[in-house]
Amino acid sequence: MAMNNAPKRGVCAGQTKGSVTRMEEEKKQLQEKTTDPIFTIESSLGQVSIDMKAYADAKLAAHALMPKQPRQNMFDSKMFTFLNATKTQRDSRYWKGHLGALMKMHLDHYLEPEYEVSEEFSIEDGIIRPCMYDTIPLQGKQRQRIMVIGTRFYQSKVDPTHRFTLISSVDGDGDHRITIHTPTTHNMNTERYDFTNFINQLEEDFYENGPLNQAFFDLKYNFIERDTNIDALLAWDPAVKETLWKDIITFQKAMPKLKELGLANSRGVILAGPPGTGKTMIAKWLAAHSDITCILISAEMITGRQDIKKCYELARKLSPTLLIIEDIDTAGALDRRASDHPLLGEFLQSMDGVVPNHGVITLATTNHSNKIDPAIADRPGRFDRIVEVGLPDKEQRYHIIHQHLKPMNTAPTVNREAIERLAKSSDGLTGAWLREVVQSALITSISDDRELITKEDLTASLKDILKRRGMAYRVTPYGATAQEAANAYVQ
Repeated sequence: MAMNNAPKRGVCAGQTKGSVTRMEEEKKQLQEKTTDPIFTIESSLGQVSIDMKAYADAKLAAHALMPKQPRQNMFDSKMFTFLNATKTQRDSRYWKGHLGALMKMHLDHYLEPEYEVSEEFSIEDGIIRPCMYDTIPLQGKQRQRIMVIGTRFYQSKVDPTHRFTLISSVDGDGDHRITIHTPTTHNMNTERYDFTNFINQLEEDFYENGPLNQAFFDLKYNFIERDTNIDALLAWDPAVKETLWKDIITFQKAMPKLKELGLANSRGVILAGPPGTGKTMIAKWLAAHSDITCILISAEMITGRQDIKKCYELARKLSPTLLIIEDIDTAGALDRRASDHPLLGEFLQSMDGVVPNHGVITLATTNHSNKIDPAIADRPGRFDRIVEVGLPDKEQRYHIIHQHLKPMNTAPTVNREAIERLAKSSDGLTGAWLREVVQSALITSISDDRELITKEDLTASLKDILKRRGMAYRVTPYGATAQEAANAYVQ
C-alpha cells in the first residue's frame, strides 16, 4: 500500500531549520563572550582588569618607535663583523676569459707588499665551504695557482685597522669578476693603494708590471714559447735577414731615443710571399730575439668591429710592443677597389689615427701583397717597408731537407750527394713542400717495416709531391724567379 511521505518531509525540514537557528544563536553568544578583550583576575591586591586589545595596540606602537634593524645574511654578518663597520663602499669589474684569470693572479702580487689574507671561504646554500682554485699557465712553462671563486678578508700588515673584503667570481660566460668592499668609516688610502680608485690602479699595475709585460702571447692570452733554436731551422737569405734585423730588432733599441726627440717611434713591416715560404716562422724568429712584449694575432681572432682597435689599445698599454698580424689581407686590410671591407677603416685609424702608437711595431704577413689597400701598404707611419719572402734556391732547399732528416734514421745511401740531388730536383718547392717530401719518405719506410729511410724512398716521395703539387696549383714567385735567392724556412 502506497504511503504519502510529503508531510513527514515537511516536518523534518522544519525541525532541521529550527536546530540550525538555535546553533547560530548559541555560536553568536559564545563569540560575544570570547571576543571581549577585557578580563578580570583576582590578585593579592584585589581584582585587576586587563584590556588585551589596549595591550596589543600599545605593543605595536612601541615596536613602531623602535629603530629598524636590517636583517643580515651569513655573508653580510661575517663581512661587517670583520670590517667593524655597518656600511661599505663597493668597487667591481670583470675581464673576459684568460685575461681575468691573469688579473686575479696579479692581484695577489699587487697586494702582497702590504696586505695579508686573514680568512678565506665560500658560502653555498648557507654553508661555509672551501674556495675554488685553478692553475693557469704562464710564460716559460710556469704555472700559478689562483683563487677563482671565493671570498677573502684582507688585513694590513702595517695598520691592522685597515681591512677590506675581496670577492672572486666567474659568470656563465667564463668572465672573471673581482669585487672589493671597503669600510666607509675611515680612510684606508696609502702611498701605494688608493681604495677610492683601487681597480683602476690594479689594471695600470697589471699592464706595467704584470705577466703580459715583455711576454709572447696571442690575442686569447695564451702564452707562446720563445724558441731561439728557430735559427737552425731557417734557411736564410742574408739580405732579408739583415733587413729585418735592422728594421725591427735594432729599431727597438732606438725607440726610446726617438721618443725623447719627439720623433715617430712606431713603424710597420709587411712580409709578403707565397704560402709555405716561412713568413710565420720568420715572425716567430723575430719575437724570439725581441726583449719587448710580442702579441701574435691570426686572422680568425679578428671577428668583428672594434677587435683591431682593441689590439692596438692592448699594444699601447704594454709598449714597447711587437704586434704580429698573420694574413693581414684576410684580417681586414683588403683593397677597397675589390670590396668595401668593414675593417679597413679600423686598420687605418688604429695604425695612424688620432691616438699615436708610441712604441708599437706592426709586423704583418700576407700571401697576396697586391690585395692590401695602398692606404695601408704605401704610407709611412703605417707600413714603411714590404719585404719579399720568395721561394728557396738550391742551397736553401739543401739546408731545409738536411735539417728535416737530422732527427731521423737514414740509410748510408742518404748522403750529401743524394741530398744535393734532391735539392736540385725540387726547384720551385716551398719549405712546407720539402718537409712533406721527407715526411712521406718516412711513412713509406714505416709501412714497409724498415727502420731506415733510403735514397729511393726520398726520390719516390719527391716524384709524388711534384705530381700532387702540380695538380693543386703553381706558385708564382714574388718579383723573382724561382732560381733567385730568397728566404725560406722549415715549418
